[in-house]
Amino acid sequence: MKVRLDISPENHTSYIMRRGIETMCRHRSVMRRREPLDLDRTWRHSLPMPMPNRPVCITLDEAVEQLNRLPTNPRIFLWTDAERRCPPDWGFIASVRQGIPPEGIEAELEAWKGQYPDAWLVVDMRDGVITPSTHRSLETVLSNVNRSVLILVSNSSQNENWPQWVLPE
Repeated sequence: MKVRLDISPENHTSYIMRRGIETMCRHRSVMRRREPLDLDRTWRHSLPMPMPNRPVCITLDEAVEQLNRLPTNPRIFLWTDAERRCPPDWGFIASVRQGIPPEGIEAELEAWKGQYPDAWLVVDMRDGVITPSTHRSLETVLSNVNRSVLILVSNSSQNENWPQWVLPE
């Protein structure tokens, strides 16, 4: 049984009685002022290499430059809304198709994963591009791809959702 007695309201003191034990609690009449935290909306540190299930953010020019610096060139597929958006030597995966529900788009991605187990996935999130149509959230889908994933953006690769990919010099 819990009993609360407010005995002296000017001191904001209350007594709480629990199973015969009496304790005294002081309540503050003024809440402590909290300053807003100075938080960056972007990642502070870039990643030296994309890791499976950890997407990284990059522009097209940065992606081409970083991929050319790798000792081996992985097979790259662009998950986008139109094949004309693919750079030369990159494969295409449709991120939207007329008449295909989001479940079908995810099923195509699953089939691609089985067909190309060592390929990298580049997700086209540039301005003017229709983002992938997925039944689950895009973050959930990308965290279960089990391969390197690059998020392609238009201007700045500094994004609040994913770290930037920068190979060390």
